[in-house]
Amino acid sequence: MKTILLVVACLPALAFGLAVRPCANNAPIPQDVRVIGCSVEPCVIPIGGMVDMDCDFVSPRATPTVQATLDIFLGDFRVPYDLPVAQQNACNFFEVGSCPVAQGEFINYHLNTPAAAPFAGITVDLQLQLTDADGQPLFCFRSSAQIVAV
Repeated sequence: MKTILLVVACLPALAFGLAVRPCANNAPIPQDVRVIGCSVEPCVIPIGGMVDMDCDFVSPRATPTVQATLDIFLGDFRVPYDLPVAQQNACNFFEVGSCPVAQGEFINYHLNTPAAAPFAGITVDLQLQLTDADGQPLFCFRSSAQIVAV
């Protein structure tokens, strides 16, 4: 099976945040999640298009590094996918804030990544998580995306 390269994590709109769902690990969710062109789940994402999103959060603790992961689910099946290595270091994508992160620091995390899949007409569940240097979540949320043909 081809890997779904569908990086559609934080899913809302230009000015309005999307109501996201918490992860099973009960980690904090971001204060605001915005995806250009989307304000309601599921976000409609064309295959091959770019997902441009921002997540605002206040760090619950200090950490020297921050790691990003994006898990994609089709039902209960986790699709084999990892963010590109360059995007796994979340510190490189802070528009506001920087690493090392101080406890209570406001961070704007920006992710701009391609959404590609082997086929259209599916709805997937996306889970975006940022973790500290010890692997503990700084935030985690779930949101849905509908993948459509161009």
